[in-house]
Amino acid sequence: MEFCEKIEQLKERAINIRESLSTEEATKNALVMPFLNMLGYDVFNPLEVVPEYVADSRFKKDEKVDYAIIKDGKPIILIECKKIDNDKLDVKKHAGQLFKYFTASKAKFIILTNGIVYKFFSDIDETNVLDKEPFFVFNITDFKQAQLETLFEFCKDKFDVDKAYSNAGDLKYIKQFELVIESEYRSPSDDFVRYLLDKSGIYDGVKTAKVIDKHKKTTVEAFNLFMSKVMKTSLDFSLNKQVEDKEKSQVVTTVEELEGYAIVKSILNGDIDVERVVYRDNASYFNVILDDNIRKTICRLYFNRSKKYIAFVNENGENKIQINSLNEIFKYSNLIKEKVLEIDKEYSKK
Repeated sequence: MEFCEKIEQLKERAINIRESLSTEEATKNALVMPFLNMLGYDVFNPLEVVPEYVADSRFKKDEKVDYAIIKDGKPIILIECKKIDNDKLDVKKHAGQLFKYFTASKAKFIILTNGIVYKFFSDIDETNVLDKEPFFVFNITDFKQAQLETLFEFCKDKFDVDKAYSNAGDLKYIKQFELVIESEYRSPSDDFVRYLLDKSGIYDGVKTAKVIDKHKKTTVEAFNLFMSKVMKTSLDFSLNKQVEDKEKSQVVTTVEELEGYAIVKSILNGDIDVERVVYRDNASYFNVILDDNIRKTICRLYFNRSKKYIAFVNENGENKIQINSLNEIFKYSNLIKEKVLEIDKEYSKK
């Protein structure tokens, strides 16, 4: 089953049973363990997932974190669980506990969760000191596609500690940059407006408070114009993709087309390695090409209509020749062979 399907199943499960989970233990069994299992970890293998993992510090003994994911005998991710009704998962409230676990275990990541929300922490700001804020937050009932991609990196088969740590740093900065950009978009600061005036080079005068205030409105309008362009580009891309997907769904490779392809290969057999000859079908015509390169078209077969054609592409467009039967393709053996020689000669110069 695909990762996205597993996520959707767990999402549906969480929505259906969240009201019936009244204890931390119930939350762990019903949601957290399935979450770890979804990431590919065997929650029943103590060499892989250790429940009640001992994370003693020099200050206190018998400190236990709910789960530890183990690799090569060492903890790499710790998971601290709270009851599902702990909606806010107040980081300040649990900071001391998380810090102790993180420092004592030497794990690189620790997750604070209530079964619905998963907050990922590390030591990006200062080595060996747990960050005050998570670098990534995932809500199993409310997530975006980009967040799925980040979560996917924590799957057992994909997980690489160094890479994940590097990506965590990037995520932290991206999140902060996003907040700054949103703030400037909603209410441009004097410094940002001044930067735009300097960068654009369109205003040479003194940038007084009056000038800055005037161009705050200009800045918002420029932001809106840019966003509308981005949205239009995104919409155009989406529509184009829908058209492409529709066209692909309409492609049906017929027996006649395959027979025509076999005839072209038989014509070229002995002149070149026929393994170089392949085809790509689309809704309009059947392409016979060389070296799986669409720019090396040998010929096109138009068989999806009442009249049949074989066509040869040249610098002026396309030379389309009507044929009455598949065997007539043999009449154009010389054209087919000459086209291959022309292609090889052209590409040998590159």
